[in-house]
Amino acid sequence: MSARNVTAIRGKPITLQAAADAFLSSPHCENPNTRRAYATVIDKLTAQLDPARQLADVDDSELSTALHELWGEAAPSTWNRNRAAAGSWLSWCHTVKR
Repeated sequence: MSARNVTAIRGKPITLQAAADAFLSSPHCENPNTRRAYATVIDKLTAQLDPARQLADVDDSELSTALHELWGEAAPSTWNRNRAAAGSWLSWCHTVKR
């Protein structure tokens, strides 16, 4: 993966924790089971990266490293589920310009 930064589109920077909270409060996570599944992954990922960091300051290589540190030894199905949850969150952030 290349080490590129995510660029904040809105004027106000947002922390990883604020981005996670916004996603988990969105209609995307209305179903309690969906919210619980996403929250488990996103909470661990933001804790690994520091919840107070700015989302725009986290690059691809850091995300990749955090995912591998957290779930690199997990079963393929667990890895795929958790990576997909993280990807869904980050895609949502991009879509809503977080």
